[in-house]
Amino acid sequence: MSSSSFQTYVIGGNQPVGQQLARNLSSQGLMYKSIALESRDKLAMSSGQPFFVITPNVTDVDDLAHAAFWLERAKEMDACVLLLSSLALFPYRAGHQVSESEEPCADTELADNLQQLEAMARTNERHVILRAGQLFSLQSDDFASQLLAHARAGEPLYVDMQRLFDPTPVDDVAEVLLAVLRQLVCSDELFGTYHFSGVEPVSAFSFAEALMALASQYEDFSKVELGSQEGGLMPQVWTASSDNTLLFHTFGIKPKAWRQGLGRQLQRYYRVEES
Repeated sequence: MSSSSFQTYVIGGNQPVGQQLARNLSSQGLMYKSIALESRDKLAMSSGQPFFVITPNVTDVDDLAHAAFWLERAKEMDACVLLLSSLALFPYRAGHQVSESEEPCADTELADNLQQLEAMARTNERHVILRAGQLFSLQSDDFASQLLAHARAGEPLYVDMQRLFDPTPVDDVAEVLLAVLRQLVCSDELFGTYHFSGVEPVSAFSFAEALMALASQYEDFSKVELGSQEGGLMPQVWTASSDNTLLFHTFGIKPKAWRQGLGRQLQRYYRVEES
């Protein structure tokens, strides 16, 4: 991919996925411009093909409204669109992995907003929608951050162990978006909707166990009481488990283990905390 043949606009560069994508583009010497979702600045037209990678906080309705503005701007600039969406479009079904061929049917305000946003993206013929699993970054009020906050407050952690979800590190999502972007530059046959989530569905309790074990390398959580309880702490927004086969067959992107991503996110989190 020639850095002079395209211009990437990371719309949502102030959000965890967008921040990481900007880091990846920078480290590889690729041309990009990072823009906050709420920005309304006019963009200078580049000589190459513009690509809008729109990375909202997919659980924030206000962010989705900002994303809609940038989808309209993309049409005005005749830009290709990569939109980050969420598997929260689908209702939770134990033991079921949703595929791209299934119609979204979750009956929530968030799901309605996500469907409207995806419909806008599809009005652009050159689009990719990436529906991600249960995102975590420790940079915002996600489930991992909430668990750490409870542990630091000295509160007992009674966590649900019944329902399963797919923890999905934001840096893995950023890596997937960059891999997709690289291939879109070379082919017009790859547009469409794809699913991506971390490998190995897990209960909220098992995720909390893994988080506490790794975080204890950096901070003393020896007095934290961790237990399982039906209806205990769990993600506020649930995402369905996904079948990532289409993403692999189309782009060659292999499954990624969320446990490795958790270690990376904690390293970054505590490095930032110490600085």
